[in-house]
Amino acid sequence: MSLSEIELGKSAIVESIIGGKNLRQKLVNLGLIPGAEVRVIRANRLGPMVLSVQGSQIMIGQGMAKRIYVKGK
Repeated sequence: MSLSEIELGKSAIVESIIGGKNLRQKLVNLGLIPGAEVRVIRANRLGPMVLSVQGSQIMIGQGMAKRIYVKGK
């Protein structure tokens, strides 16, 4: 499932990222790498998501979240 489908307050583990080199590098810089635990802090269907990753809070758009595949924790 994609990260955009994870419910508010739930955690998941990043499995893969579907996208080009620039997208993958941007996500790596944010700490979103395969094996990383992600918790959804704020989300709605139309706006950006706020995530907790490796002790930091980051914000990404829905389009980006749909390209990150995760497994539930």
